[in-house]
Amino acid sequence: MLNISDVLDRSSEKWPHKNFLYFNDVAINFEIFRGRVLKWVSFLRKSGIKAGDVVSVFSKNRPEMLELWMAVNRIGALYSPYNFNLKQEEIKALVDDSKPAVLFTDSVLTADPGTRIVEFDKVNLTGADDFVYQTDPDQVSTLLYTSGTESAAKGVMNSHLNWYSSLISSIYDLDWRHDDVFLLSIPVYHVAGLYTFLGFMNVGASIVLEAVPNPSEIVSLINRYKVTYLIFPPTVFIGLSRFVKEPFTTIKKCISFGAFISETQFEAVSKIFPGVQWRNYYGMTETTPMGTTLQPCDFESRKESIGRPHINISLRLVKDDGTEAKMGEVGEILMKGPTIAKGYFNDEAKTKSSFDGGWVRSGDLAVMDKEGFLYFVDRKKDIIRTGGENVPSVEVERELLTHRSIGEAAVVGIKHPYWMEAVTAFVTAQKDQKVDQYEVIEYLKSRIANYKVPKKIIVLSSLPHNASGKILKKELREQYKGLYLNEQAKK
Repeated sequence: MLNISDVLDRSSEKWPHKNFLYFNDVAINFEIFRGRVLKWVSFLRKSGIKAGDVVSVFSKNRPEMLELWMAVNRIGALYSPYNFNLKQEEIKALVDDSKPAVLFTDSVLTADPGTRIVEFDKVNLTGADDFVYQTDPDQVSTLLYTSGTESAAKGVMNSHLNWYSSLISSIYDLDWRHDDVFLLSIPVYHVAGLYTFLGFMNVGASIVLEAVPNPSEIVSLINRYKVTYLIFPPTVFIGLSRFVKEPFTTIKKCISFGAFISETQFEAVSKIFPGVQWRNYYGMTETTPMGTTLQPCDFESRKESIGRPHINISLRLVKDDGTEAKMGEVGEILMKGPTIAKGYFNDEAKTKSSFDGGWVRSGDLAVMDKEGFLYFVDRKKDIIRTGGENVPSVEVERELLTHRSIGEAAVVGIKHPYWMEAVTAFVTAQKDQKVDQYEVIEYLKSRIANYKVPKKIIVLSSLPHNASGKILKKELREQYKGLYLNEQAKK
């Protein structure tokens, strides 16, 4: 038997009275947190939830989400949190795919997603149940939906063994310690949010939970709880550097993930985080979320690198012809190890194409120098990374083409000083129609999550095509690469 909830049992036994989680000025120690988990176990079992069921969540960060993960796994069920930015039609698509037995939420859903809905604030937890299902190590713990290069989200199946194996790296590669106080502002529907929660719980550290990242609240929480460790995408660090006047005195360690910070941006950020140990991080949901880290000792001379592979990861770069990329050659990142997910839920074809002989294909391109440091190059396909989120261009294009005024559409990511990449749409007008970009943006906001909505819509007389009729996005990226250069920190 191997069950992720064992981590909580051990931490609660070792440090029962240590404050583990802070949320909205309330302190919850390990013993109380575990007690809450056992109440959720009782609630779930009385509600008829059983081993193998999927339990979904649609909510901003709150303690109940983390309690539920432990409780759901404790009864042998699968935990599946959804991105809280999704619109109701997008939620329904995930429900149709995973068919959860129940959907917990902090929101009032006006459309029926097709399953039982339970609002967190209406749950009355009574009694406690110390039941633990005899889970196999390869049994699925989490079902996390991630947007890749296709229009439909993919459900990644991470096992109990995957999550357990990730704990080795959190201590060795990331230096998570018992005396750390971690600010958990990144969403806990995301693999990074769950990983940080589990890893810091494992070492008995304290976690300050924030519902959503907010610059003024982040500053207040850091100072109030003497936070020592931060993990954010570059957009948050850059935003703080433009908001904060006085340097922080308690922060000791920071991790930047999703993109690297430019030299100019880092100069501004470092002024508010003096003497901090910096790390760059690369990982993915399919690797739970192992990959590479650039360590503090190498950071100053290699800020643009994503570092070296984690202790539990084997990594190689492979060219399109299947041969190993040599030093300095571009290749796709392939990874192997005990944290590699079981595959994609209900999708054998995509699982077979992405998971091959224990290796997972990342779809990301990189080069390696003679000392084994990796440098991210590009995505193999058209996925846009904006503000820490992944946006499949095909999905946005599909929605654009439903608008009455649009004939053709191409969506690309263009470098932006705040978002790293800005979702940018290039469109042509239907015959006898005129495209109003502001009206189209408002139209999209009702159909897709806000982070997927283009920052600009550029209307052209025609889009560039190759001989086979495919739109040449590369030409658009090159021609408009300076589009946002004069936009300082505009969202």
